[in-house]
Amino acid sequence: MRRKLVMSLIVLIGAQAVGKMTVGKELEKRIDGKLLFNHQTIDLFANYLGYNHHTFSLSDSTRKELFKAFVANKGNNTTESIIFTVLVAFNQASDIDFLKEIANTFLEEDEDVYFIELVSNISVRLERNKQESRLLAKPSKRDLVFSENEVLTSYEKHQLESKGNELSALFEPLGIHCLKIDNTSLSPESVSEIIIEKFELK
Repeated sequence: MRRKLVMSLIVLIGAQAVGKMTVGKELEKRIDGKLLFNHQTIDLFANYLGYNHHTFSLSDSTRKELFKAFVANKGNNTTESIIFTVLVAFNQASDIDFLKEIANTFLEEDEDVYFIELVSNISVRLERNKQESRLLAKPSKRDLVFSENEVLTSYEKHQLESKGNELSALFEPLGIHCLKIDNTSLSPESVSEIIIEKFELK
């Protein structure tokens, strides 16, 4: 018998233009979940403050408060799951702490948390960076010279992909379900189906 998904947090982790938002949109069609992609909260505040530490601090706190309210409002929410996308530097303790904190909001109430890491090679990510759906949803990416440089420089400076079984080692002991997918040659539809089948989300 398949386990019924009652309420959960599904986090799609990965570098810029790896396909988190498009996979999230496909998941949204297939399960009782709503997407919150990374730039929705960032761009909300950047529209007034620009891209600086004030913006990122407000963005982080807004997400955390939303997740807390979602758990507290169980039974009255408009969806069973939040599908959240985020970029993580695995060599930054603050990023790992952020993931643990948002997961604990759900885990402490005995709700499921799923971390799915998407990885693709750099050439594919540079192509995806120019996709119309990405540019429409994310105003800061429309300057392609800037956004392509961001993809390349962050790839060189930060560990934006887990090494080996790092994802599972970090988070599975906490009770978080983990999966890493190389979606270089996979469509968003295929990736979403892999996630659904793996975790029996239907």
